[in-house]
Amino acid sequence: MPPSKGWNRRPLPLRKLLKRLKELGVEQMAHRGKGSEIILVLPDQPGSKKGPQYVLKNHGPGTEISLAVIKACLWQFGISEERFWSL
Repeated sequence: MPPSKGWNRRPLPLRKLLKRLKELGVEQMAHRGKGSEIILVLPDQPGSKKGPQYVLKNHGPGTEISLAVIKACLWQFGISEERFWSL
C-alpha cells in the first residue's frame, strides 16, 4: 500500500525551509527585517526586490518552522504544496 498523501510533511528547521524556498526562486532580503525577523521575497523579475513578501521569525538556523507557517508562506508565494514537498 503506498504511503498516504502528505506522509513526509512535518515541521522543518529554518535552514532547510530557506534552502527549499531558494530552489523555488524565493530570496531573502539582505539587511531587512527588525530584530529576529527575516523578510523573504519572490521577485517579479530577476534582480528585482518587488513581488510577494513573507516575514519569518528567525531565532537561529535550527528554529523549527511549523506546518501552518510553511503552508501560509507557500500560499503567499503561490507555490503548491506538492511542488514544495517533492524537493
